[in-house]
Amino acid sequence: MPALRSTLLPLALLLGAAGLGCTGSQATSGPPGGAPPPPVQASRPPMPRPVAPKLRLPEGVKPTAYSAMLVIHPDEPRFAGRVEIEVDLEQPTDTIWLHAHELWVEQAHVQVGDARFPLEARRGDDDFLGLHAMQPLPKGHAKVSVAYTGRLSTREVDGVFRVQEGNDWYVFTQFEPLAARTAFPCFDEPGFKTPWTLTLVVPQGQTAVTNTPQVSAQNRPDGMQVVKFAPSEPLPSYLVAFGVGPFDVKEAKPSGSRKVPTRILTPRGRAVEATYAAEVTPAIIDQLEKYFGIPYPYAKLDLLAVPLLDGAMENAGLVTFNSGSILSRPDEDTLSRQRRFASVDAHELAHQWFGDLVTMAWWDDLWLNEAFATWMSSHVLVDWQPTWGESLERVSGRSEALQDDSLVSARRIRQPIESENDVYNAFDGITYGKGAAVLRMTEAWLGADVFQKGVQRHLKGHAYGSATVDDFVHALAAEAGKDLGPVLSTFLEQTGAPLVSAKLECQKGQGTATLRLAQERYRPVGSKADAAQTWKVPLCVRYAAGAGSQRACTLLDGKEGALQLEAPKGCPAWVMPNADGAGYYRSALEPAALQALLSTHARQLTAEERVALLGDAGALVRANRLPVADAMALVRSYAGAPEREVVLAAVDLLGVLREELLPAELLPERERFVREVFAGRARVLGLTPKEGESEDARLLRPKLVALVAQHGHDETLINQAQVLAQRWLANHGVLEPERVDPVLAVAAAGNDPQLHAALLAEVKRAPDRKLRQQLLRALSNFQDPALVRANLALVLQGNLDPREAGDLLFGAANDVRTRQTTYDWVKQNYDTLAGRLPESVTGRIALLAQGFCSPEARADVASFFGPRNEKAQGGPRTLANVLEEIDLCVALKEAQGASAAAFLKPAAANGKTAP
Repeated sequence: MPALRSTLLPLALLLGAAGLGCTGSQATSGPPGGAPPPPVQASRPPMPRPVAPKLRLPEGVKPTAYSAMLVIHPDEPRFAGRVEIEVDLEQPTDTIWLHAHELWVEQAHVQVGDARFPLEARRGDDDFLGLHAMQPLPKGHAKVSVAYTGRLSTREVDGVFRVQEGNDWYVFTQFEPLAARTAFPCFDEPGFKTPWTLTLVVPQGQTAVTNTPQVSAQNRPDGMQVVKFAPSEPLPSYLVAFGVGPFDVKEAKPSGSRKVPTRILTPRGRAVEATYAAEVTPAIIDQLEKYFGIPYPYAKLDLLAVPLLDGAMENAGLVTFNSGSILSRPDEDTLSRQRRFASVDAHELAHQWFGDLVTMAWWDDLWLNEAFATWMSSHVLVDWQPTWGESLERVSGRSEALQDDSLVSARRIRQPIESENDVYNAFDGITYGKGAAVLRMTEAWLGADVFQKGVQRHLKGHAYGSATVDDFVHALAAEAGKDLGPVLSTFLEQTGAPLVSAKLECQKGQGTATLRLAQERYRPVGSKADAAQTWKVPLCVRYAAGAGSQRACTLLDGKEGALQLEAPKGCPAWVMPNADGAGYYRSALEPAALQALLSTHARQLTAEERVALLGDAGALVRANRLPVADAMALVRSYAGAPEREVVLAAVDLLGVLREELLPAELLPERERFVREVFAGRARVLGLTPKEGESEDARLLRPKLVALVAQHGHDETLINQAQVLAQRWLANHGVLEPERVDPVLAVAAAGNDPQLHAALLAEVKRAPDRKLRQQLLRALSNFQDPALVRANLALVLQGNLDPREAGDLLFGAANDVRTRQTTYDWVKQNYDTLAGRLPESVTGRIALLAQGFCSPEARADVASFFGPRNEKAQGGPRTLANVLEEIDLCVALKEAQGASAAAFLKPAAANGKTAP
């Protein structure tokens, strides 16, 4: 490890200069590579080593306040710190356990009344630090003080890490879920909410920010400045955050009813790129305050742009975003980026209430944070920007969640947390997507007003504290006037989702019709799930009534049920079994009824219902209940739909005609079908925006032209794109910003070695990260195995930050033609790759194998990744998901492969070609 600068040593002198000096405690351990500390001179024989906790800290000690000081020089690999923790000892004890990871304790003591006791630091395992007193500490209040040093990682993107932008170094944090312990010895569990007071000692001329407003800054003779911040409201450790560096600031107008100061902080020279974020953030806060009925709960609102951050993080008062998400020059901005950012911004800001103001008590209720923020983000966009089609996006999200939930190896929403892997695995599509869909169903069942009042009751009743699922359900039930627990628990406490079959029965002259309902667990063909599993399903249908329609609702709480429909004019011509696509279930009509609903009566369906039914049709194919040919007829019917999301639902349905199901000689016929169905519209959209075209057209263009080029190998589009790509390489100003990604993606489908070489050279000399990311995305679209190997070699070259390499690594694995090439390369280079990538990524490397579709591939994946994922963060469940996906593909190939081949063979036999 490199030696520390004088700004970090000696520690005691440094901390004393900051006003947080420490004396009378014992040095207990040092960092790796340094000289071992001298032995502690004990006045009595060594005491037995206390047994370290597992996952959770033992009961009996509770923090009530933190005061922490950190000394940070962004261009150094280490930092120094001191934390003082006010605690209540609920019983006498001689050991106080804290969470700590890669922290090296220099001194520690505890103050109890007027008495000060030295503490010996004893490492439990990688995550626990025992502070041991030579005599029992009495019950009551105490103050624990620890001086220590820690790492500033350049590999990870969580904990305390540093990033270089241009010639500048910056330090950032990402503590959720288990990484606050890399910055402070602390009680690193979400149920411990206490005020935090931070002091940051940083180089003069640099800016330090944290959750709360700055109260003072004092320069020191050594070139450092001591920046003190106001105490926070009660926060769990994972919501504490800070940043250090030469930031620029973009001021936004004050937010909310209390006119809270609002800023966007960016790397040096990039404040202008925060223009859109500054415009929309106060408007989103207004929407959230209106819904929650509670003012924004913190003293300031800073948004911090963080290069390489994985997504965004809702730290109270200091929300962090990947810089590519939040920043874009106004003359380079795109509609798709703005919409993505607005959605993420609404999600993170919703957390300021649901997650920050009221926090889950333990990680098994993470869904209370993430599902609600996902649901609320959609709600905000529907009200704030009604022309964006967000109501369709959330139905698509529901379908994605249902597909994730079809696996036996999927998590429950409220999965018991028994290990750190369970914590990491909780951040998945089940928690976010399924949780949000269940909330949407609950809102539709109770009514929007009742649901909103229940949310407000919950937040006001637990403000600045913690809550559980029972607290939330009780608040909703108090407003609804009925017990919701038995219904919601069937969706929260078990995996999977119901498949609801609906059959209409009519008798002449009755004036009513009966909809016969039956439920079972949805199971893809080959699944080992229990079909007898049931739910209590809030269910609403919409059906034909004269020239219009009516709704009818029920609670399907057994295997079978019936719903009476008013039908004074005879049997309804159609029934939509999931009104507005709001229910969290798959629906199954008889094939003829489904075809009639999506063809003859399609105009009577809402766009949301068509998206839902197309998603359900794909699920029926995967369950071997609908032939591939019937599904492809629906694809053909909806490829020309006016709504972008309906077209994309048809594209998703095309995915059941998997290339993996087909023999190699029929892959060109699949390309032909893609061109036949989608090329006409893709060519009309073209690669050049048209004057006066809709926003939907602008957003559909990149997805549709890439589909037709990459999976239809449309020579017309590829040739056009290659010409434009060469022009762009010569002069980046020749293409409008929103054209660059689709042009490069389509051009790459031509697999031209010269274009590949030009893009590769451009990556190596690209002056900024945004341009590199654009080029790396383009390179990930090449499908020639030799070119893919050249891409992968770049991942391990020293001039590319491995944290930027995700597109190259995972992009080629999505294509049947290059998956094996990628997999073989990863096997050959796994140890080097895993050593360079962030630890949080290594457990996900196995995801590149989830497209395989043979027993032989499955056996190889299990053999290779089994022992490796056992040791990787979140790795065991990830591998279980991947292996089950392969098993299901093998079963689908056996069940539907012949049907898929028969669908394509007539065209091949007739020599049919695409337009």
